[in-house]
This record gives sequence, structure tokens and C-alpha cells, in this order.
Amino acid sequence: MLTPRLEDYIQQGKDFQILLSQIQDKTVSQSYLFTGNRGLGKRTFARLAGKALLCTGDGKRPCGTCPSCVMAESRNHPDLIIIEQGKPIAADVKKDRATIPVDDIREMIRLCSVQTTDGNLRIVLIYDADKMTVQAQNCLLKTLEEPPEQTCIILVTEHMEAILSTIISRCRIIRFKPWKEEFILQILAKEGTPAEQAHDIARVCNGSIGKALDLAGNNEYWELRDEVVKAFFRNTKYSEILKYSNQWKDRKGEAEQIFQILEFHVREMLDIRLQGRNDQGIEQFPAHWQRFIREGDIRKMLALLDAIADARKQIKFSTNFQAVAEKLLFLFTGEGNAWL
Repeated sequence: MLTPRLEDYIQQGKDFQILLSQIQDKTVSQSYLFTGNRGLGKRTFARLAGKALLCTGDGKRPCGTCPSCVMAESRNHPDLIIIEQGKPIAADVKKDRATIPVDDIREMIRLCSVQTTDGNLRIVLIYDADKMTVQAQNCLLKTLEEPPEQTCIILVTEHMEAILSTIISRCRIIRFKPWKEEFILQILAKEGTPAEQAHDIARVCNGSIGKALDLAGNNEYWELRDEVVKAFFRNTKYSEILKYSNQWKDRKGEAEQIFQILEFHVREMLDIRLQGRNDQGIEQFPAHWQRFIREGDIRKMLALLDAIADARKQIKFSTNFQAVAEKLLFLFTGEGNAWL
């Protein structure tokens, strides 16, 4: 099983190099906001950073073996406060709430007023920070304006736009970027993912380690992907279209995933064409689609993307996924057949 390390994040850029040095020296700021798309490791980094700041071991932090590291890993350290959606820390708040209520922030403030053990830092991790109610955010704002001594508050969010601008202005913002394909391949190799599948995953996961690991163990996704490729790119017979659309008529719940797979392959075509990658990635397509990539009008590729976008809109107002799928299948089959 993959064990994440703080030093892996050096690849995220200069801000992370500086922050990692400050974590080791325990000279961090009092408030941070970690932001970026899902699956980029924000929560993992926050957890490791908190663990390192509480670590009492010698050498590189977190050591993973000192009592502080063990307690932090099990979320039982007295100087670690974790707030997240659906897991309240205030006694009177019901579990599984869709938001983080003001009562949790008030309880956090109360806990921060208690003396830390052995003069340690106190670490506050607020996961899903965009789920805080406006009342909760305003309550937190007062704490950020006059933060308790020896306290580091880390907010984690995919949706910074849902955070009050006054809170953002009082935090040091750390932006998480998509990971490079080479690094994702290294992780998948360590997880034992077959090389061919790993390359496919690295291309489709958009730099998200979380998504890459999910895809590696998701056999249903790969079966669906094979279905989509066979129906839209390998089929050359109009008479077969009904057969394929029939397979999906009762699977409207998979529509968005089908559209995502299809969209990825069309964008891959565009990427190959625009970057002149005739020897890389093009072999995944049948010969007639390879000719389309090399010689076809780029506007045709863009038209395919527009058709997928239009199908997404149609599916919102139509329960007949089969009809929407058939329209797309006719378009792709016709475009591909023009290059036979």
C-alpha cells in the first residue's frame, strides 16, 4: 500500500519547498488555505503537515513512531483538532450534517483556549471548509483576526469561491496543481498496476492521484471504457448502432461517465494532432480514426466535442438516454467511416 510522504510534494513547486522547510523548523504561519481540484492530495498533505508539526521525534518530521505521531495518526492527539462535514466535534450537533455548523467552530475556539501539552503547537484542520455555514465562517473570521498563540489553522477546500473573501485574505494560500504524468506512473507502478493500464490511467486522470488510484482498482470503469471505444470508434456498421444503444437504454446513471470517456478520447485526438504526436498515443485508435487524426479538419474534432456537450444538455431534460446515445453513435460512425 502506498505511503504518502511530505517530501513528495516538493514537485508541487517553490511554495511547497518553502512550506516544507518551515514545517520541519516549526516556523509556520498561523493560518493557511489549501485549495485545488479533487484528488490532488490536499487533505493528505494537511494531515501529514499536522502530524509533522506535532512530532517530537529527532530528524525528519513526521517520524511516524514517536507518541505524538502515533496519537496524531489515530486522531487522538490532545493538540490536534479536526473539523469536517458530517463529523461534529460539538456535543449537540447531529452527525452526517451536510454543512459544518457554527457550533463546531465555537467548540474549536473553546478547545484552542486550553493550554497545549508541553508547550506544543495546536493544529486545527478544517476539511471541506467550503461546507461551513456563513455563520460558522463569520465566527472563524474573528479567530483568524486574533488567532490564539501557538496555533496553526489549516483550511482545506476544492471550492475557494465558497469561502468568505475576508477569511481568504487572512490565510496564506497554497494552491495544489495537477501532478505530472511521470509521477503518477511511478505511484501506479508501486501499487502494482500493469504498465499499459497505468499509461491509460495517467492520461485520463487529469493529474489527480486520487482519481488515478480509484481507476486502478475500478474494473467496472475499464469494462465501460471498452464498451464505449468499441461502439464509437471500432464499429463501422450503421446496422450495429441499435444493438449498442440498446445496451445503454436503462443505464442513464452511467451517461456522464460515458460522456467523459468519449470526451477524453476526442480531446486526445486533438492533443495528438496539435502536438504532432504521430508516434505516441495514436496507436490506441483504429486505422481509419488514425487517418482522421492526421488529415481531418480540426473543426470536425471540435464539432464532436460540441455534440458531446449537447448530449449532456439533452440528457438533463430527457429520460430517453437511448435516443441521445443513438444520435451520437450515428455522428461518430459517419465521421469515422468517411476515413475508411
